[in-house]
Parts: sequence; C-alpha cells; structure tokens
Amino acid sequence: MSPQDVDSPRGIRPRAGTSSFQQAFWRRGRSGSVSTPAPPVQTTTPLTLEALIEALTPPAVPSLNYARNLCNMLTAQTPSLHYAVLSPIVASLSSAESPPSLQAAGYEILAAYWKHSGAAVLTTADRLSCLSLFFDSAVPWSPEIWEARFNALVAIIQSGAETVEMESDLLRVLRSWIEGAFECLTKQPPSMEEWEERERSVKLLTDFLTTLVGKPEFVSRLSEEDTAEVLNLWERLIDRALSVSSEPFPLPSVPASPVHDTHASKATSPSRLNMAHRRHQSSISIPQIPSLKHPADIIVEAYVTYLATRLTALAPHYLQSILPLLFRCLAYYSTPLPRIALTANPPHQHALEKLVTETLKNLVSGPYSSSCTILVKHYLFPSPKASPIAQTSVGALRTLRISIRETLVDRLTRAYITTTSATQYTHAGAPTRMDLEHRFVARAWSQDEVASWDLLKFRSVLCRAIKAWVDVPDEAEAEQGVLMAAREQVLTEAANIVKDVVQTLDERDDDEEVDDEEVDAVGDILRALVAHVQHLTDRDGMPIILSLSRVDDTTPLLAAISTLLGQDLNTTAIYPVLPTILLSVARHLPDADTAGLLKTMSERQSLSPMTPGWLTHWNSVLAIPGLFGPSRVSTREHAMVILDAAWDFVKDIPDYRRPLAALVFEFWQQQTRGRTEDVAVSVVFRILGDEVVLRSAENKADASGESEDSQVANNILDFLTRLAGEREDEEDDAASIRTADVPLSMSPQASHMASNASSPTLTRAQSELPARERDGGLPSLSAMSSFITNFTAGHSSRSQSQPRPSLDSIPSMESPPSLPAESPSMPKSVGAVAALASVFSQLAFTPLVHIEGNMLLAKRVFEIMVVLLGTAECVRARLTILQFLMRFRVDRDHKLYYASQESCDRDGNIASLAALINRNPSHPAAAEQATTSQEVRTARPRVPQERDGRRSSRGRGGQPTKLESRSRSRTNPRLVSAPTSLRQIKARDPMWSLPETPPFTIDLVDTPSEVIMSYDPSGPKDGVVLPWSKYLRRLVEIVNDEKEWEILSYVLCYLPTQLANKHLFCGPRSKIVLGDMVSAICAGILNNSFAANIERWPENLIARDAHGLAYQTLTVLISYKRCFSDPHVGHRIVEAFLQGLSGQPSTIKCCLDALSVSAFELQPSMTRYLSTILKKLSDIMSNPAMAVHIIGFLAVVGSLPVLHSNFTEDDYKMVFGVALQYLQHYNHSSDLPISWALAQHVRIMSYYIVYLWFLAVDLPDRPRHIKYISRQLLLANEGNDEIDEPTEVCFDWLARYTYASADPRPAESMLSAIVMDPNVQQQHQEPAISEKSWVGGTAVITVRTLVRRGWMEVITRRSSGLTKFLCRAENVPMVTVGDVDPDMASVAAALTLDRGFQSRCAEDLENESTSQGEEAVMHDLQSNSGGTPEDEASKPDPITGYVWSGSAPSQRRKNVAIDPAYFALQLSSYPDNLSSAKLRPLSDSSRLQSFFRSLDRMPVIDTHKVGVMYVAPGQREESEILRNSHGSPAYSRFLESLARLINLRGQKDVYAGGLDPDEDGEYAYAWWDDTGQILFHTATLMPASEPTCMNKKAHIGNDYVRIVWNDSGMPYRFDTLATQFQFVNIVIEPHSRGAIAAFSNNLHENEYFKVTVQRAEGMPEFTPISDFKLISAENLPLLVRQLSLLTDWFVSVYQLTKNDTERNEMITNWRSRLQAIKRFRAQMLSQHASTDNIAKEQGLKAQVYRDFTTIY
Repeated sequence: MSPQDVDSPRGIRPRAGTSSFQQAFWRRGRSGSVSTPAPPVQTTTPLTLEALIEALTPPAVPSLNYARNLCNMLTAQTPSLHYAVLSPIVASLSSAESPPSLQAAGYEILAAYWKHSGAAVLTTADRLSCLSLFFDSAVPWSPEIWEARFNALVAIIQSGAETVEMESDLLRVLRSWIEGAFECLTKQPPSMEEWEERERSVKLLTDFLTTLVGKPEFVSRLSEEDTAEVLNLWERLIDRALSVSSEPFPLPSVPASPVHDTHASKATSPSRLNMAHRRHQSSISIPQIPSLKHPADIIVEAYVTYLATRLTALAPHYLQSILPLLFRCLAYYSTPLPRIALTANPPHQHALEKLVTETLKNLVSGPYSSSCTILVKHYLFPSPKASPIAQTSVGALRTLRISIRETLVDRLTRAYITTTSATQYTHAGAPTRMDLEHRFVARAWSQDEVASWDLLKFRSVLCRAIKAWVDVPDEAEAEQGVLMAAREQVLTEAANIVKDVVQTLDERDDDEEVDDEEVDAVGDILRALVAHVQHLTDRDGMPIILSLSRVDDTTPLLAAISTLLGQDLNTTAIYPVLPTILLSVARHLPDADTAGLLKTMSERQSLSPMTPGWLTHWNSVLAIPGLFGPSRVSTREHAMVILDAAWDFVKDIPDYRRPLAALVFEFWQQQTRGRTEDVAVSVVFRILGDEVVLRSAENKADASGESEDSQVANNILDFLTRLAGEREDEEDDAASIRTADVPLSMSPQASHMASNASSPTLTRAQSELPARERDGGLPSLSAMSSFITNFTAGHSSRSQSQPRPSLDSIPSMESPPSLPAESPSMPKSVGAVAALASVFSQLAFTPLVHIEGNMLLAKRVFEIMVVLLGTAECVRARLTILQFLMRFRVDRDHKLYYASQESCDRDGNIASLAALINRNPSHPAAAEQATTSQEVRTARPRVPQERDGRRSSRGRGGQPTKLESRSRSRTNPRLVSAPTSLRQIKARDPMWSLPETPPFTIDLVDTPSEVIMSYDPSGPKDGVVLPWSKYLRRLVEIVNDEKEWEILSYVLCYLPTQLANKHLFCGPRSKIVLGDMVSAICAGILNNSFAANIERWPENLIARDAHGLAYQTLTVLISYKRCFSDPHVGHRIVEAFLQGLSGQPSTIKCCLDALSVSAFELQPSMTRYLSTILKKLSDIMSNPAMAVHIIGFLAVVGSLPVLHSNFTEDDYKMVFGVALQYLQHYNHSSDLPISWALAQHVRIMSYYIVYLWFLAVDLPDRPRHIKYISRQLLLANEGNDEIDEPTEVCFDWLARYTYASADPRPAESMLSAIVMDPNVQQQHQEPAISEKSWVGGTAVITVRTLVRRGWMEVITRRSSGLTKFLCRAENVPMVTVGDVDPDMASVAAALTLDRGFQSRCAEDLENESTSQGEEAVMHDLQSNSGGTPEDEASKPDPITGYVWSGSAPSQRRKNVAIDPAYFALQLSSYPDNLSSAKLRPLSDSSRLQSFFRSLDRMPVIDTHKVGVMYVAPGQREESEILRNSHGSPAYSRFLESLARLINLRGQKDVYAGGLDPDEDGEYAYAWWDDTGQILFHTATLMPASEPTCMNKKAHIGNDYVRIVWNDSGMPYRFDTLATQFQFVNIVIEPHSRGAIAAFSNNLHENEYFKVTVQRAEGMPEFTPISDFKLISAENLPLLVRQLSLLTDWFVSVYQLTKNDTERNEMITNWRSRLQAIKRFRAQMLSQHASTDNIAKEQGLKAQVYRDFTTIY
C-alpha cells in the first residue's frame, strides 16, 4: 500500500437517524500504549465531565470527539468517578456493534479510568465486570482496537498484580487475542501495515503472557488445565508457523566456515526442515517482502522466551507437550554441524536454533534429564501422523546428537590434555604444559558430565527406532512422497550421530584403546541404517549403487551413509564391524568396491581362522547377491582366490576344514539352478572334491561300514553327480547358441550402471564405474586372467530434469570380444564334473589308493563319469568328462596315469585334427588348408560330392564353389545331410579349441597309479581294474547317435591318440567293443550316415568334415585287427578309405596314409581293392597338392609284390598313368600350387614309380607297356623344343629293362677272371690286343679283341648303366696252326660258366652237388687265379644271420632272364632315328680312356645314406646315445629285416656311405635294388673311439635322415643330436611307455610300434606317416626302409634348394651320366653335327622311333 493510501482518511457509511462524523485511522502507526487523538475538525466549547457523560450515555448517540474528551478528562479527574457511572458508556462504545474507532475509544476510556482510579473505589466485582467486556470471542482482531483493548486489560489487572480468581479467564482472553493476531500471519495479509501491526501485537501479547507466568503468585493459582491450555496454544501456533513455507522468508545467508566437515555439509539436514502438511505454493505462500519476519521466527522466539520463564515451575509431565515442540523447532532451524574439534569456531547457527538448542540442553542436563531421556527415546519412533512426528523425531535426534557431541568433545579434550601433559616433562621430571587453557580443563571435567548422554545409552533404542522408520509402510501417508521425505530426514540425522562417533574414534591416538562396546554400538546402528538402503531402487527397479570411493551426494542420507561405508578399512576404528555391514549391502556396491573389501579383509586375516568370526564372514561373502553372476567378476575372482588360500590353510586341520567345507556345501546346495558361473568358481568345486577325498581318508567306519565321514562323502558325491547331470537352460539354449542379427545384451549389472536410480522420493544418476581406488587399485589375478571377459553396457534413457553426469562417472564402453577360443562362463555342472575329476585323481594317484575303500571309491567315481558321459544333459559337462577321460593312458604294465598337456599330444595329431575344423587356427595345417582349398577342389572335378556347390568347410578356406563333374557315371550317392528343420537351428559357439585349458587341474600328471589298472592278465589281486569297455561303449554310442557337434568333434580329435595307447584297451570286453567301433565307423561312412544326427552344424561344416576326422580313428583301429571277429571287417575298412578318396584334400591325404598302412597290415583287403584304388587315384592325380601323397602310396605298394602279383595289363597302365600324369602338369604349368622342392621331389618320385612298377611287370609283358609309357612321356614333353633329360634317362632305362632283368653294372665272374686274367698269358700285360669304339644315340659302344683266342669283350655305356658282353667267336679254333697246346683255360671256363667263383652260402651248398673232379678243377682254378678257399670265407653271424661280404648288387638272389632283343638294343644307336641311324666311330683313344674312367666312376643307380641310433631307457643326451654298442632284441630284429649286414672289407660295387672298416667297424647294414642303394650308418655297429663318439657323429650327424629307435620312455627331442643337418628323424617307439618294450625277448609277433616323422621347421609334409602311425613289428622294417628312401630323396632336394628358398634342380646319377655322354658326343662329333639325328623330332611324331618295341 502506498503512503498516500496509508495517510488519507477513509469514509464510513453514516448510520440511520444519526449525525455523521468523520472516522480517522488515528491509531495506526502508534508505538505507545495510549493513542493521541487526532485534532478536532471543528473548534467547539469543551463540555464538562457530566455533560460528556450525559452525551455518551445510552441511548444518546456516541460521538468520537466526546469519547476522546472524556478519556482525556479521566486521566486528570480527581476524585475518580464510580465505575457504575462509566459502565454504560464503556459497554456501549466497546460493543461489537460499534465502529472500530468508537470501540477503541471505549477501551481507552476504560484504560484511563483504571490507571487513575484508586483501589479504594474499585472492587473485585468492578474488575470482573470490566473483564466481561473482553470475553466476547466473536470480536475479531482489528488493527484499530487491539492495542486499546490490550491496554485496557493491562490497566484493569494492573499489569498482572490484580488477577485473583481471574487467572483462567485472563489466560483464555490472551489465548484468543494471540491466536487472532497470529492467524493472518500464516496467510496472505491485506497490507504490509497490517502484517507489521499483527507482528507487534503478537509480540506484545506473548511478552505479556510470559510476564504473567513469570509471577509466582499468578502461577500458583493456575490449574493444570490452564497450563495445558497455554501449552496447547503454543503447540497450535508453532504448528501453524512451521507449516508456512520458508521460501518467502529468506534467512540471512550463513557464511562458509573452514572448520566445517566437508561431508557434514552434505550429509546433515538442510537449513530448515519443512515437511508436514505441505500445500501448494499458490495457496499458502506469501509474496516475498524482504523486511518481513517469518511467522515461525515470531512465535518460536516467543515460545522459547516463555519456556525460559515458565519451565522451572512446570511439572515433569508437561515435558510431553514441551519437548515435541522444541524438537520440531530445532529440526526446523537446524543447520549443518561442523566436524568435532577442540579449537573449532562456534557453528554459524540461526539465532533461534541457538536458543532452542540451549533450552534443550538445559532440559537434558538439568533436573529433567531422566524424563527427557525417556521422552527422547519415545519420540525417536514414528507415529501415524507422519509429518509432525517426523519433525519431532528429527529434533529429538538432533538433541541426542548435540548431547553426544558434547560427550565426545569432552573425551577428546581429556585425551588432548593427557597426551600433552604426558609427553613433555621438565628436567626435574615434572610435566610441562600446565598452562593449558582453562576452557579445556573446564570442558574436560564439566559438572554436567553425569547427566550427559552417550551412544551406549541409546544404542538399543536407536537401532529399534531406525528399524521402525525403515519398516514404516508407504501406504501410511496419503500424500505421495511425504513419508519418504520424513524417513529420509530422520535417518539422515541418525546417520550423522554415527558419523560424529566414528570421527572421534578415528581421531584417537595410536596407543589409545578403542572401546569395543562403542564400536559394536556403531555397528548395530549402522547396520540398522543400511537396512534402509536395501529398499532403494532406481527407476528400473534395480538396486541403487553406492561407491565407497566417493560420497554420494544425491541425498543427505546417502551422503552420510556412503561416508560411513567409505571409511578406510586399513585405518578406521570400526573395522571390526564395518566389513560385515558392507557385505550386507553388497548388492548396492560396485564390483570393484566389494572386491577391494575382500582384499582388505584377506590382508587383515578376517577370512582366516586367525579371526574368531571368520566363518560368519565367509557366510556373508558367499551370500553376496550376484556373486556368481556376470556383474561380480572381480569380486568373485578375489573371493575365490581368498577362499582357495583359506582352504589351503585349513585343509590339514580338520577342526577348521570341516565347518568351512560344510558351509560351502550348504551354501552351494541352495544356489539357484540354471545359473552360469565362470571358472573362478572352480574353487568351490575343488573344496567339495577335496572334502570327499579327505573324509574318505579320515573315515573310521564301524562294523556296519557307515560313519559320519562316509555319509558326508557320499552326500557330497551324490550332490556332485546330480549337479553334473542337470541341464542348464541358460548354457544350453541361450548362452552357447549363436543368434543372428541380435545385438549383445548388457549384463544386469551393466544395465543398472547405465540407468538412472530413482526411488519414490529421489532421482539419481548412478554409474558403477568406480573412482580411483584409495589404495592404488586392486591387483590383477594372473591365475584367473585367462578366464576373465569384459562386459558391455548400454545407455538408458535419461530424464531431462536430471543433471548430466560427469565424464568420470560414465562407464567406459568396450567392444565385445570376438568369439572366444575358450568360453568365459562355466556351468555348475561343469564344476561338478571338475570336482569328480579331482576326487578320482587324488584317490588314484596318491598313496591313499592303497586303502581298499579309496580304491573302490575311485572306481565308483570313474563309473559315475562314464555314465554321465551318456546321460548328462549339459553339453559342457559331457565335454568336460571327455576332457578328463580322454587324457588317460597306461604304461606297459597297464598302470593308469593322467597324461600332461605335452605328453597327451606329443605327436601333434590332436592339434592337426583340430585345425581341420577350425579349432586350432594357429596350426600350420589351418593356414595351409585355407589357402589351397579352392584350388584343390577345382583341380579334382570328378569328385561327385563336390557338385552342386557344396559348402566348403570352415578352416579350409574360400567361399562355396560349384564344381562340375566330368562323368556322371562315376557319381556316388550324396552324403545324407541333416533335415531342414534341424539345419535351421542356430549353431553353438565353439566350446573347445586349442590350446585347451580344461576347467580342472590334475597335479599328478604322467605318474602311474600303483594299483589302478586297465587290465590285469593274472586277475585282480592288489589292484582295481577300471571297466574301460564301458567307456568304449559310450564312445561307440557317441559315434552312432550323437547330436552335439561339440561332443562328436572332440571325440574324433582325441580318440586316435588315446587308441594308440593299445595297452589301455587290452581286456577281452574292450576288444569286443573295439570291433563294434570299427563296424560303426565303417557303416556310417559307407552308408553316408555318419554324423547324420548332428543338430547344430557350425558355419561351413557338414557331415563330410566329420568323416575326415573319423578316418584318423579308423587308421589307428587297424592296429586292433586281431579284435575283428569277421574277416570281412578289413575289407570294409579299406572300402571306407576308398570312399574317402572322394573327399576333401585333408581327407584324401588321411585316406592315402591309411591305405599305405593297410598295404602292410591288411594285405588281403588291399589286394582285393587295389585296382579300384588306382582308378580313384587316376581321377585325383591332377591335383598337385595330392601328388606327393599319391606317389608315396604307390611307392609303398610297389615295394610289396604280394599286393600286385595278380595285376593285369590295365592295372599296370593305371599305375603308370598316375605317375606320368604329374609330369604333364609339371612341364605344362609355370606356377604349381606347391613348393619348388616338393615339385622337384614329386617329379623325381614319378619317374621312380615308373621304374619300380615296371620292374614288377613280368619280363614277357614289359614290351606291351612301352607304347603307352612312351606316349605319355612324349605328351609330357609336348610343346618343348627337345625332350628333357629326365625323359631321356627314362627312355634309356626302359630300353635296358624291357628285354632283360640284368643288373645295371656287370659284376666280376670266374669266367671273366679266367678269360681276362693276365697271369694266364705272360707275354701280354693287357687282356685286349685291340679296341674300337663307336657312338650312337646316347650310347658309347666299345669292342675289344682279347688275348684269349677267339674271345671278345663288348661294352655298352649308357646313362642307365653299363652292359658288358664276354663272348667267343666259335669260328676261331682253340688250337692255332702248328700249336699242339690247346686252350685249356677256355675249356675250364666253359665247364664253370654258371658256377659261383666266391664261397657259397649254406643254402647253395645244400642244393648243389659237385663231382670230385669238378671240385679239384675248381680248387686249381681258384689257386691259379688267387681265389680264397671256401673254408676261409666269412661265416654267418650267430645273431644277425648271413653276412654279405664282397658282393655286388648282382648277388641278391633274383631270377634273371634275357630276351635276344636285349643284345641288339644295347648295341644299337637308340634313341637315334632308326631310319637314318648309324654308329659313328671314335678315333681319339686318349680322350676315350679319360671319358671312360670319368663315366665309370659315376654310379649307375642312386645312393642314399641313413643314420640309425638306439636310445636306451632313460637316455636323453647325445653322448650317451652314441655310446650304445647294442640295443634291445626288438631293435636287433628290426635291423635284421631292415637291410643286409655286409662286410665292408672287399666291397667293390656296394655303396659304403663313407665308412672305413678300419675306423668305423667292419660291418654295416645296406639295402639295394635295381634303382638304388641305401647304406645305414648304424651307431651300435660303430666302435666308440672316444667318450664323445665323434667318429659316429661324423657320419650320422651328416646324414639327412636318421632312424631313432627310442626306448627311453621319454619323447625324443628333435635337436638331441647337435648338427647342422637337422632335417628328418624317423622315430620308432613303443605305443605304450615302459621298459618292457626295450628288454622283452619275445618274438613281437603281435607287437605294434609307433612311428613318427620329425621334420625341420618349415618343411612340408611328404611322407605317408602324417602325425604318427602304428605298425606291427613284422612290417615295421619294410615301412621304415621305404620311408628312409622317400625321405632321403626329398631332403636331398630340400637341402639343394637351400630349404626351399632357391629354384635349384636336382640331378640324379642317371642324369649326370646322360649329361656326360652328351657332352662327350658333342665334342667328338662336332664336325658331323648336321648328320646327328638324335632328338630332332619331338612330340607324338617321335613315338615312331622312341617305341623300340616296334623294331626289336
């Protein structure tokens, strides 16, 4: 209102029948008790007193001027009038019907009268009569009359002196006036002036009330009802005032104080607690006027002033009304309290807060202390009226807090004084610092200490009150959010109490003891507080997250609680109780915080028996919500690592171990089914497994066999069995099945991290990303790091009203990991299987196995796992069983052991098989398959299954390629694929891959059990035989009916290696099952039903890929041929391998290798199907990548005549076609898909196959093959300028062996010695008297006339060999003219033409009979020719048999036949064009002799040298291996069949390999045929000249290939022999480890050996052995010999090409001879080059003269 409005008068409606007068607001704005009347409008003559009384006495109409004049006159009237005179006037004027101005005038007349009238004329009746004027409650409060009326009342009672018998009425009047004046203060007043007037009115009235109650005589006459009414008045007023919003009444700002606790500023109550019965601002708020005083400030100040006066005279029961109001006022004005400190500045409190606080302090510490204690405890609890009682409870808590703080400050002060005075002394020993401040001393030992409160007194009630507030149902309050706000404020104040106590405890000195009872009290209260947090959720219903590394200032309560929970566990005094509290709210803590908690608890031994409550702590740890879920990875890691350490600590202490195991067992039984854990949880299963073992070891059964230990062990075992067999839907149907086009879902914890937390009264943004750890972060767990994965989190929607989180609170987003080689999750069923595996291993491989009960328990566990292998519903559990069982091996004593990761796959077979199905991507085979697959498939178009765009297998590279078939007539039935409904099922993620880490750990690996066996021929005596036949039966079921690819693929990859340990399956039942397994695999492959039941095929894999793995198993099963009851099983095996030749490249290679083994082991079946196999090979030979394996197979088969003894001409043609087909590809392709060294090797071996198989053809049938072979050779050279040299050699070789099987070099014979012996005819030093030579084609022909009459020597030198004819012209007589001495030498030569000149072996002597005359002639001839008598010849070796001494390749007991065409062809100019061919004479004899010497030194066959070493048991080092002078009997028998033992002395044509009989021993093993010779550098035959055996190493170390017979029982290292030539080792060893194989002297008729080929790094695979092969002792030498030949060929090429880095061409001995002849021919016939017809016509035109069979 403007001043103009205030100052201007207002008109009043005139009353009827009266004269009007002007009314003025003359009293407004006056501060005095008596108003000064306004000056009259008109100047009139003053009336006398009587006139004024008469003019104002009714029924006269009152006049305001007259009333004022009367009031003025009464102040000076003496003597006073009798009240009866004035009574009518006062009654009329003060009537409610009168205008306010007249009413005010009336009350002023009354006040003037009572002030100046004496007591003599006034009676009590007069006073009561006057007071009756004030009793009308209908008269409202008015600005014009309130003060006049108040002054009148004060005058009547003489300021309270005259109130006898009027106390109740007087108090009722005052109550009415105060309420009337205060009423509009809680509403919107009409004007600012009226507001100020009402405020002043309330002030005066309440002060007067306080004054009255301050008079003892007045108070003494008051009834309890009067007192109660007054207190009720205050309650009503304060309730109204506190309900008014504080927003329009801003309080003075409180400056920040440096001594305030930073956490307290966030955690305490706001400046005013405005909670109950709030209304919308529009209805109760008052316009903001800076000068206005809040109603609460007015009435609270008045109330506190009233209590200061009245409190001492009130009875204690009135505290029930007083304390609640004080509590509410304190709560309303409460401000944050500073941190407790001795020197802290006083808090910046509101003035009224200070007043209220002091009042309450006086009550608490005064005589009402006991009553206040009871009431405080009462008001801590909630009531149905949520708002007032909430405010009351907050005030009560603040009062309690202030009192406790006083106690805490006293304690700190005493500690400070004690510490200060005790640590500083004078020289005399007296304490110093006696000048401590007086306030410290007074504070430390205050007088009110007895009445002070501490936490221990309120421990129980605080806990119960907090619990009551937490448990208040939300529906108790109608208004939304009011109850939550009230609860928040109450709990916040309670939390601040705990904060103060904790602060004081933490500030103690190090040597000061902590009150354990007080710490327990803090724990109880804090535990009750955090129960409230358990109910808080965000808007998504997820628990809110409290970080221990930062204060959560979302709400004051959360700030206080997070401060308390975030105490440094390493230093806080409440550590004894804090960990358990933190564990109770673990669901609200981030993973990093709970992990840090466990780390600290571990460091402080809280989780070990060193702490009494360690089991309780473990119970809380295991009960952490989500501990075994995806949101608690780090916590779970720490918990399991700590649990593992604790278990190791108590494992040997039964009193500690048993309760811990019982706790873990009980807890694990209660876990929810279907949840997937990670591998860290394996600790739990380890504990259960260990407990079974330990209980079994500690078992002391009674007579019934039952005991507590056995019951516990059986219960755990039954639980593990049941758990292992359960299906976990999460793992089987969701977690391990890939879904298409579905983004990775976030984990529940990650989802919660990204969402905003909200409760009914709070909204908050939460992130689980923890702040930087106080201790620098948690250490990573290296033992678990291979099993930990990263979680991804999404962003949830965020309300626009919420603040944007800081960058450090936003979770970091990481891309999801690629498909793992190893899944990070582990179902419980897998853990149960791991526990069973642990139980078995501990019982079987430790001394516990000697106890009969443990033996039987181990067998029971084994049988359980075998049963679970077929019945378990969880795929991963079954896979884990396989991971355990398929690593078992036995030694040659059938003792069981668990193979380590290295020994399990020491040959690399598992790794290579896994690479074929993309389970070992780092293996070279995977990369090789990926790069060559498409080219390979394109190169073999006749494979029927490759038609119609078959999918390529994963790991074999390339996209699906559609291949056309050349011939539909060759199409085999297509593979049966899975039904469409099954193929639509999503594929699983790979559950296993290499390198593999099983979910269990076996400590004792490669250590045989002492009593657990796989077979006992003598019957079970001191051991237990495991039923391996049942295990095999399960594997057969898997092969037949398995639906899960993960299971079948694992079996197919691991089974071959396990089957190679033949001693594992020696029992009769096992043999029967093995036969069934062979039949099942063969039937599945041949019927195309193998793996047809698989429901979920991985991408790019189909049944054919399973076939490729099954062939490996079938190959090993060949070694079990004695188990085949049906002789036709071998046929089916070979037939299955034959079908595999239509498969993928890896399958073809596997089948070729298997067929190579079958050539030795299944010869009847191979003979039956060999023709069909050759047809299939002719289809796939065009693939260069397969050529080396095909050539190797043909080389093996060609070395076994029994296989092709019934071959027809067409069969041989197929062989030649297969070999020659590669030459066409080699010559016509500039870029082969194989390495250069491998291409050279295949080229050389292709010619070798032609030679090998051509010699296998019967001599009469050989000419019929020349046309076909020559045509193929010429086709291979088609397009070239001339025929290449290898082809020239081949043609020359064919010309040599087509018509004869003679040796490539002549041997010394008795006839030659007789005819050409120069001693017979002394007159001639040379055997020849004349000599002439001719050159024709690639042959040099020499004819010599001998001294012997009529004898001639014809020598033909060609690239393929040297042919010598010794003949006599019968036209020449034996006696010349005039000569009487006949040529007796010729006669003797003729008689002994077919007799052997050297000593003969025993078999020849038995088959031959000679006459005495012939023997005499022989003796004479031998004597004359220098021969050795027979009795002086070398005798057979008693161990190894016959010793080949001084022999050449011709003495190898073969049938030699010669066709006449042989002679003519050898003397011809072939391969010159026969139409113009002619021999050209050579006349330069000097050059001829030089050429002959050079050419004759070149070997006519290829030579090879191979080292042979024996490794005795336990040997590992080079020196001890080379020092061996003998080996086992099996090794000796192997050498005897490997080669022929030759005497190195006197050898002329046998390749000695650089051995010197004087230094390297007289004997060596050698082998030869028409195409090559092999000399074996056998270390056991060489003398050890020195400890280091350098003489042996000089030969063996330089060999490219070494055969190692390994009886050491350990893997042979590739680099055992230190040499530069580390290329290939052919290792032979027993299939089962042990010493029996080394020293057993049986004939090994049924023994098998394992053969592996160790290759240098980077060297491609080229042998038919692959990773390993099992071969019988009978066929072992034949296979190894052929391997040695093939290997030495390739390594020679490999070394020549500098490890396949240079394109150098390998030159054979035959080719070297050809080059020498061609050079000599070019030199000698340089003048006749124009007439040289050699190799002028090429291609098919040259076949006319290349096919020599048309002429000869």
